[in-house]
Amino acid sequence: MSFLDRIERSLDRGVSNVFSRGGSIKPLDLAQGLKRECDDQIQVLDRARTLAPNTYSVYLNSVDYERFASWEDTLVEELQRILVDHADQQKYLFVGNVTVALKRDDEVKAGRFETESSTERSSLAPATTGGENFQPILEIDGQQYLLTGRVTVIGRGGDSDIILDDTGVSRHHLELRVDGTAMTATDLGSTNGTFVNGERITTPTGLPDGATIRIGRTRLTVILPSGAPSEW
Repeated sequence: MSFLDRIERSLDRGVSNVFSRGGSIKPLDLAQGLKRECDDQIQVLDRARTLAPNTYSVYLNSVDYERFASWEDTLVEELQRILVDHADQQKYLFVGNVTVALKRDDEVKAGRFETESSTERSSLAPATTGGENFQPILEIDGQQYLLTGRVTVIGRGGDSDIILDDTGVSRHHLELRVDGTAMTATDLGSTNGTFVNGERITTPTGLPDGATIRIGRTRLTVILPSGAPSEW
C-alpha cells in the first residue's frame, strides 16, 4: 500500500472525514493530476532523451487548500517523490530539482484544482534512469542526485549549488567538476579539509566510481555512469 493510500485509509478520523465528503479533492487526485501535467508537458529532445518539467504548482480554492494545510509539507514531499518515481518509470530527464507548491486561488472552483509546470535548470536534479550518458550521481544521506552542470560547488553558504547544514563545512567547501567522462574534486580552502577515500586532498583529485568524500560530518558517495574511469 502506498503512502497516499495509507493517508486515505488510516489518517486520523477528523481529516479522513473531510476527504470522504462528496466532491472533495483527495491526495491521490493531486498525484494523478501532477503525473498528467508531467506527461502533457514533456519535450522530446532526441531518440534517447525526453525532458520533463521539474517545477510544479497546484492551484486550489481556499476551502480545499485548508484541508491540506495542517500536513502540507508531508504531502508536498510525497508528491515530489511520486513525480521522480514516475519520471524514472517513463525514462524522463529532469534538469533541476523537482519542486511542488500548493497555492491558493479562489478563481478555481471548490472541489477542483489546476496544475502548472515549468522547467528550471540547476546543477542538481533527482537521479532518474533517463538522461545523458555521462552525468554523475552524488549520494548524500541516502538521497541520490544527478549532477547536470559541469561545476557544482558544495558548502554551507546560501549561494552554493548544494547547501549542507553542517557546521563543520565551510561556506564554499568543495568543487566537483565534470570534464568529458572524468570527475574531479577540489577543496576550496576549507577550514576542516576534504577527504577522498579517507585521504585529505590538497590538489584537484580524480574521483573513481564509488569514491567516498567526507566534508565536516557529511559523507558523499560518487556514482559514475558506465564508461567512466573505475580507478585513478
